[in-house]
Amino acid sequence: MAYNHGREDRKWRIWKEAEEKVLRECGVDEAVIEQIRTDDRADFNSNRRFYRWASDFGEYLEGMADREKQAEVRSVSDLLDEIESENL
Repeated sequence: MAYNHGREDRKWRIWKEAEEKVLRECGVDEAVIEQIRTDDRADFNSNRRFYRWASDFGEYLEGMADREKQAEVRSVSDLLDEIESENL
């Protein structure tokens, strides 16, 4: 499944707003809340880069598998015909 940045960003924002609400209720300083938000956003961006690359790589592998012809091997001679390397 492809990485959906919009959906993940919405989930992150909802989580952050709930977390910041609790922090404000507990009397945490706004500067500390802003620092936490900055650090969490950096983590989110790092994860986004990873999952976006990982998602693209998975799609690439699926595409490569689709391009390879799948031969049905029914005998030893069919198997030997599928081997491209003469050294094997």
